[in-house]
Amino acid sequence: MNVGDLVRITYTATLEKNRYGTGESKIAMIIEGPNEAGKIKLLMSNGKSLWKHTSEVEYMPKDTGYLKE
Repeated sequence: MNVGDLVRITYTATLEKNRYGTGESKIAMIIEGPNEAGKIKLLMSNGKSLWKHTSEVEYMPKDTGYLKE
């Protein structure tokens, strides 16, 4: 995972106060990391940034075919 890559975040098992409904997911861009703890800093589409562990996100493919779906 590199800076600028897109990842999908699913909020079904998190304890964050601003989580989304079950099964919902959001797309975010990596803006920093991964650090020594394996966490990456993500930029959400609404401008918020948050830290997530690399095991909590799904790596999006490089091709743009998923945008057409």
